[in-house]
Amino acid sequence: MVLGAAGVAAGFALFGGVALLAGSGGVDVRLGDEVFVAGQVDRLAAAVERDGPIAIPDASPRRQRDLYLQHLGATPAEGWLAFAAQAPGAERRCLLQWLPAEMEFDDPCSDRRYPADGRGLTRYPTTVEDGKLSVDLRTPSEP
Repeated sequence: MVLGAAGVAAGFALFGGVALLAGSGGVDVRLGDEVFVAGQVDRLAAAVERDGPIAIPDASPRRQRDLYLQHLGATPAEGWLAFAAQAPGAERRCLLQWLPAEMEFDDPCSDRRYPADGRGLTRYPTTVEDGKLSVDLRTPSEP
């Protein structure tokens, strides 16, 4: 029970952090778009290195595409991944939790674990152009 409450609190903290980043100009959150620009890769890579993958809540009216942005590259311009923040078929309340010591995501509803690269989760193509990371929500690849 306490662990579940802690997981929910951590999820809200992650989403709050995204809101703060969006307000600071570090992340341009526009998930209502089919292709959105997440922000400057230098800033995003530094944020992932410091705090772990970035949770991005879906701001569209459907609220079905909460995401994680993950950076596993050697330079800020390479190694970007975007994938669903919930396991396939999971309810929205089941936001995956980042476990930094294990370098894995934990599904609080099923206790299943996912690797840092999001293998087993719905993925979205990413591109870097002019130092900005974009995520294409039109063509998800199912696990």
